[in-house]
Amino acid sequence: VLPNVKELYLQNEPQEESAEQQLLYMPNENIALSYLTAVLQQQKRGYKPDDVWYSLYNHLLENDKGATKMVLSSLHYENKARRLTSETSKGLYGNKLKASVSRMEKYNSCAFSHFASHGLGLKERSIYRLDAPDIGELFHGALKIISDTLLKENIQWSALTQDQCHKLAGVAVEQLAPKLQNQILLSTNRHHYIKRKLENVIGRASIALSEQAKHSGFTPFKLELAFGDEKDAILPSRKFELADSTIMELRGRIDRVDLAKFKDEAYVRIIDYKSSSKDVNLDEVYYGLALQMLTYLDVLIEYAPDLIGQAVSPAGMLYFYVHNPIIRANQMMEPPELEKEIFKQFKMKGLLVDKPEILQLMDDQLVIGESSKSDIISVNFLKSGDISKTSKVASEQDFAVLRKHVHHLYEKAGNEIISGETIINPYKMKNKIPCTFCSYKSVCMFDQALEENEYRVLQ
Repeated sequence: VLPNVKELYLQNEPQEESAEQQLLYMPNENIALSYLTAVLQQQKRGYKPDDVWYSLYNHLLENDKGATKMVLSSLHYENKARRLTSETSKGLYGNKLKASVSRMEKYNSCAFSHFASHGLGLKERSIYRLDAPDIGELFHGALKIISDTLLKENIQWSALTQDQCHKLAGVAVEQLAPKLQNQILLSTNRHHYIKRKLENVIGRASIALSEQAKHSGFTPFKLELAFGDEKDAILPSRKFELADSTIMELRGRIDRVDLAKFKDEAYVRIIDYKSSSKDVNLDEVYYGLALQMLTYLDVLIEYAPDLIGQAVSPAGMLYFYVHNPIIRANQMMEPPELEKEIFKQFKMKGLLVDKPEILQLMDDQLVIGESSKSDIISVNFLKSGDISKTSKVASEQDFAVLRKHVHHLYEKAGNEIISGETIINPYKMKNKIPCTFCSYKSVCMFDQALEENEYRVLQ
């Protein structure tokens, strides 16, 4: 149709083209200015632009109506957060720093994220939808209702049948459904289906808890044990003295505390209910990214004489994964065999004390002096009487060292917060970064293309 048209190939940004072709990027002042900033950014990285761009730069500055200097100022922009003055910091956080475990983990993940959430108090707009945290809350609430019902009626977990577990799960979800996200579980047929699935998950988890109780010498001592300034707290807050006479008060809620007696000594273990598979990662503990379990254990050991009536030793800390597992098999399985395989999927992960007698209390299937494997905790015994190297265990001295390290992390983070630290410093550990699920990405504008924005690489 247009036989005399000549095609011309232009790149998104001016590269190694002739001076004539570079002029084609300057049809008017606005477009020329936008390309000029790109060219000058390249110059900062060591590329030499054509002289025509310097002529353009001089021309735009001589005829500037305000836009040129504003746009070109981006060349000198640094995406850095400034440290707050001590007065501003005191005004934001006060003389008493009210902290939670998740707050301190957030600070250790990225100081700016902590500043945005706890300093500025920014929150995402709430949306009418069912998210993972809502489901997690439902699981916690349902298991608490079931446990309270058993306590009230003086029934042991180990005495429950499968039918009773499913009935109790149904009653618990019926109680909680109207309270969740403005009755979202009652809103549509799809959500009614999700509600039924959640009942099945809680029912299956209750069966697993009942089976575990049949083989355990540890008994649930407290559920949803709150400490600090929580409304139903029965333990005081864990206090840390910071610089400048500031006190940091730690609060929290422990899902479940189990207790066992052995040779007149009391042993405690923490169990945390999770809606996804989780394990104790000592790398994350070391850098202050996973403080929850050790903090809870520390609080218990510290206040045990008042709570239990005697000093206690740590037995361990475990995660219980609330889910309804699917078994993959190459052939059909009989119901008893299938139940056994499902039960294995609820094996609790975590860190336990390296005392065979205490581990045997957690699962009577473990036999000291015989080769035996637990389906309840991640521990195996060898014929020699030793604990296998694949088991995740630590000595009481190790637990004491970990607790001391956690104290140091709290004091360090607390002092940095009150000194006004707001640096944009997300960590990177292997492929894991906190930015993936961070609500404040649009505020901090972290960009690896900028020289000053680098991940804090953790070994």
